[in-house]
Amino acid sequence: MLTTLSARETNLLLAIMQDMIAVQDADELRNRIGTPLLDLLKADFFASYVWSRSDGDTSGVFLNMDASNLAAYEDHFQYCDPITPRLRLCGRATHVDQVMSRDEFLRTEFYNDFLARDGLHHGMNFHAFAGSGHLGDLRIWRGRKRATFQQRDLELLNAIGTAFGKALENLKQVEEKLDRADPGRRLENWTVRHGLTAREQDVLHLLCEGLRDRDIAATLGVSATTVRSHVKAIFQKSGTTSRSALIASINGQMRMQ
Repeated sequence: MLTTLSARETNLLLAIMQDMIAVQDADELRNRIGTPLLDLLKADFFASYVWSRSDGDTSGVFLNMDASNLAAYEDHFQYCDPITPRLRLCGRATHVDQVMSRDEFLRTEFYNDFLARDGLHHGMNFHAFAGSGHLGDLRIWRGRKRATFQQRDLELLNAIGTAFGKALENLKQVEEKLDRADPGRRLENWTVRHGLTAREQDVLHLLCEGLRDRDIAATLGVSATTVRSHVKAIFQKSGTTSRSALIASINGQMRMQ
């Protein structure tokens, strides 16, 4: 149970919970709650990602962290991250020290070459899921000069994280309902989610209309070889291996990859 909150803490918590209701976009919500979360939890650094088995941690939102260092995380360090996969399995707000001893953690490449560069030292995470799908996480860190997080901090983050997960799940359900009603919107959202280039989007739209490679090539004024290269890139970005699997992914039948 949470101990009594001060008036200031109560106001911060209410502001965060109000955003859970008012904000109608998942990425905007993650951006909005970062600053009051840091204030409430007397922390220094905030990050939030959406994780998938095929793409790893994507769609990063962060505060007080160097963008180039975060780029290094997405390119390299997330693949040698010894703590986040463990934290992801916990099902509630969890302190880093609960999944790895402090001495072992401080010896890792992940700490010394990534976290320490921005000054991150004490951390706790909350990971929200709907079924087997990861909705988003809350990663809260303090610098070396601060005291570590206590049980009260974990309880606060867990309460907020639980509401955060429900808000993200509701937003996802609304988005999926709109996608089902509007196939064009569904396809547009899918292309954005998988980072397709403008030309790859052109190829995909024609492919979804049932055109063959030579017909797509003639429509776009390129060679069939170029079309096949774009299709291959689309497969790689979406984690699919065939056109039927690609269409199934777009139609929402492979969202939990």
